[in-house]
Formats: sequence, structure tokens, C-alpha cells
Amino acid sequence: MTQQTPSPTSRLQRVLSYIAAALVIVSLVCIAAILIGTAVNGFAQQSSGQGLWPAVFTFPLIALPIAFVLIIVLIIVSGRQRSRAAKEAAGRTTGKGRR
Repeated sequence: MTQQTPSPTSRLQRVLSYIAAALVIVSLVCIAAILIGTAVNGFAQQSSGQGLWPAVFTFPLIALPIAFVLIIVLIIVSGRQRSRAAKEAAGRTTGKGRR
């Protein structure tokens, strides 16, 4: 059995994954803040449209779809990299047997 070494991740893959993870985490924190604020009867302040609450409400609405698109792009980029690596590996194994 041959040992397969994982292909190194590119800078683009790392950046995409970190941005997507950060967007999801901050969105979950915003959702938790909305739930906690509603639970402690702060809904009147939340719906006032003043302060930080409008940003807390709208951030998950924008950030979660962006994170979803970034994850799809990450899957496509890593799939293309794996396909390219598999083609190179297949080319090397078939090239050794010929003379």
C-alpha cells in the first residue's frame, strides 16, 4: 500500500476558509445576542433602530450567504487542485513504464 501525503493547501484556500469561518462565527454570536436580548425583554431597545442593534440584526443576513458562497468556492478550488494533482500523478506513473 502506498502512503499518500496530503497536498499542501494554497494561500487562497487558507484565506477562504478563515474568512468563511470568521463570518459564520460572528454571525452566530450576533444571533446569540439577539436571542439573549429578546429573552431579557430588551426587544423594545432592539426594534428602536438606534445603537448597535440594527447592525446586529443585519449582519447575519448578509454574512451567512457570503460564507456559503465562499465555502462553495473553496470546494471548487480544492477539487481543481486535487484533480490537477491526480493528473500529474497519473502522468508520472504511466511515463515510467515507457521507453
